[in-house]
Amino acid sequence: KKIVIVTHKNPDGDAMGSSLGLYNYLLRKNHSVKAITPNSYPAFLQWLPGDDKVIEHAENPDRAEALIKKADIIFALDFNALRRIGDVGKLVKKAKATKILIDHHLQPEKFAHYMMCDKKSCSTSQLVFDFIVLMGDKKLINRKIANCLYTGIMTDTLNFKIATTTAHTHHVVAELIGAGAQNALAYTSVFDTY
Repeated sequence: KKIVIVTHKNPDGDAMGSSLGLYNYLLRKNHSVKAITPNSYPAFLQWLPGDDKVIEHAENPDRAEALIKKADIIFALDFNALRRIGDVGKLVKKAKATKILIDHHLQPEKFAHYMMCDKKSCSTSQLVFDFIVLMGDKKLINRKIANCLYTGIMTDTLNFKIATTTAHTHHVVAELIGAGAQNALAYTSVFDTY
């Protein structure tokens, strides 16, 4: 399938962690995958595997638009309404692709054909892990996927400090470290790199 992954404006650690985690997973499933962001994101997230393939709509609007138009499936990650992705939202709304929303924010807008939304989840990255498991593909989680999802969970939980950090979160993180996530590298890259 031709698959596009989109996330919100001014992407944070969870937006990029979940997007690139899903990107690397879908590549392992032999799909043609592109990750598109509305605009740029912090340099401290640009170590994530797949970063060099991300298309910024603000820099390449024609390319992004063409990919969205041709997509069979569009995954919408870490946002609850199309207005949160700026001009990309208009393109996604018009697209004929099957749309899948994976998100943990309140009151998701009903623009997608399928929704995996859980406001009790600590992050969209955790939900992407759950999605991969539900697909029966936990064994496909490698170091690239694990590093992305770990970073998303780490940043959205403020280093595992917020109330939505549950026992399930710690089980997921343990699985990700077991699959090769480099927790010390993730922490240093995000918080100790300027």
